[in-house]
Amino acid sequence: MQRKLMPMSSAVSLIEDGQLLAVGGSALHRNPAVFCHQLAKLNRTRLRLVGVAQGYASDVLCAGNCVDTVYFSFFGFENEFGLAPGFRKGCQEGKIKAVEGSCISIIAALRAGGYGIPFMPVGGMWESELLDVRPDFFQVMTSPFNGEKVVVVRALVPDWAIIHVHEADEYGNARIIGSLFQDQLLTRAARKTIITAERIVDTESFQINPALTTVPHFQVEAVVLAPQGAKPGICFGEYETVEAGCMKAYSRAIKEGALDHFLAITTEGRA
Repeated sequence: MQRKLMPMSSAVSLIEDGQLLAVGGSALHRNPAVFCHQLAKLNRTRLRLVGVAQGYASDVLCAGNCVDTVYFSFFGFENEFGLAPGFRKGCQEGKIKAVEGSCISIIAALRAGGYGIPFMPVGGMWESELLDVRPDFFQVMTSPFNGEKVVVVRALVPDWAIIHVHEADEYGNARIIGSLFQDQLLTRAARKTIITAERIVDTESFQINPALTTVPHFQVEAVVLAPQGAKPGICFGEYETVEAGCMKAYSRAIKEGALDHFLAITTEGRA
């Protein structure tokens, strides 16, 4: 096996303009936040994002004018922190194309990508205006088996999945403790995966309990040690309270056009 452990700066530099990124986690839960802080500082452009329930990490990229398209079913911070200000601002200013779908349609698009097929049937979309709004994502076809009309969604094949995990080894084997959300699916649909991890552990721990391996080494291109890498959000079992002060400072930075200053403070000493 090849050693894939590298500094954050090296992993972030792998991302190129215009690529499709599958960002792991859900809303404020186990986002690859520190990675996206550093990526936003590189001023990448025309990135496209996909995720079922996108949150803070993706919003930082939107706020940094790195993104021009987002595939999503939910995008926000939930509860007391509300809407995602970077994404909202980008959409209102016409800078971001929002491709909305149901949860299952985004999942189906990623499954199709993982299976290597061009599209996948999806249920529950009849009477939705999304079929008319996004014909580049949704289409209706006739079933070859019974002649019924079927909604299909185009495949999405991310260039990169970016996942924050609890434990990884230097070869890329990774373990998530608690809810996986759609992270395992993201890694299977993507061409390559970058892992950020709370801690690096011995490979022996994966050999002893292989069934607990969430992502195998052969799917992974890079591993980065990133303790508290999901903050200001939460990571089950590690830190389970959202950093309210940081979230408020972030929202204020978006309103005041001071994202660069916010990122400079937030990322100090973490490159």
